[in-house]
Amino acid sequence: MFNLPEKIVLFDTEYTTWEGTKERNWSGPNEYREIVQIGAVLAETENFSELDSFSVLIKPRKNPMLSDFFTGLTGIAQETIDKEGVDFPVALEKFFKWTDLYQIYSWGGDADVLEENCGFCGIPFPFERARFSIIQPVFETRGIATKNYMSSTIVRAFGKELSRSQHNALNDARTILDGLRELKIATLDF
Repeated sequence: MFNLPEKIVLFDTEYTTWEGTKERNWSGPNEYREIVQIGAVLAETENFSELDSFSVLIKPRKNPMLSDFFTGLTGIAQETIDKEGVDFPVALEKFFKWTDLYQIYSWGGDADVLEENCGFCGIPFPFERARFSIIQPVFETRGIATKNYMSSTIVRAFGKELSRSQHNALNDARTILDGLRELKIATLDF
């Protein structure tokens, strides 16, 4: 449906941030977009059902201590990262294998952040860039003003309340999937 392949991966990332960082575009001293979580769902696109999920926590290298702002935003605690987090190259390899050869969609520039983190670690980006797409045009061509929403809030475009906590990469990937399901219903009703 929506000219998407039969099965797709929807993914999201959470990366280090501090108060005012987004407004500064991570241009302050020692502000890097180090990925702390990758979350994804494998979905079929006939009914937009989830077939599988992926989530991994990552220990940031440049700024190993999470900011209070980041923890407040994501709910990811330093203790959790210390216990469950893995190094980025390990997480990336797991994600690469998990995605198989499926087309990979994100809400925004998450593929750029993945590639940026490869640079931080001095490793090659293992994916073909052509496998990555941004999902927003699927909504936009059907009349949804995506600039008013984030990956974690797209269901509000259809009058739905949020059912998951925001700024959790797996939850946000699932909310994009919910949004696609709602878009299908809205398109069929039209």
